[in-house]
Amino acid sequence: MRGHGFGQQLAKDVIDGAKQGRRDSQRVLFETYQPAVQRLLVGMCRDQELARDLTQDVFIQAFQKLQQLREHNALGGWLKQLAVNTALSHFRRPQYTANETETHAELDAQDWLSQSDWLTQLDNIEQLLAQLEDHEYQLIWLYLVEGYQHDELADMFNTTAVVIRQRYHRALKKLRERSQV
Repeated sequence: MRGHGFGQQLAKDVIDGAKQGRRDSQRVLFETYQPAVQRLLVGMCRDQELARDLTQDVFIQAFQKLQQLREHNALGGWLKQLAVNTALSHFRRPQYTANETETHAELDAQDWLSQSDWLTQLDNIEQLLAQLEDHEYQLIWLYLVEGYQHDELADMFNTTAVVIRQRYHRALKKLRERSQV
């Protein structure tokens, strides 16, 4: 085994054993990736208990769907995507997509980066982020911490990149206004 977090690699025979339902192999897979999955979910959910529950859900799904994994080296990325999708489906509410209208006010990548730089320099960042709605917080978390791009986020949130940029911009604007109070 090498790497850390989602970058860890398990031996092919361990993954094959987990695919066959062998409990010892499933335990190795769980113990290897559970800390990374839970850390990601705590970051997205802001709730340790909910993250623990969702972590269990991720691994239940993973063991049910493990046959779909074609390349054993892709396990970490596959689990990461499964964890993100599990959290997003938990928090998905109709009002998140129904009340968004697309306008074409584009933000360029440089604007995203400069606003991100401002955010990471704040002393009270955790207090400010706690004031965001779950979908706003998740968007900022996935972009800044997990490194997803707006096109990838659009796929995850089942919307367009334009809407993602607008949501991100509005969330940062809300943080700016609250940081000046």
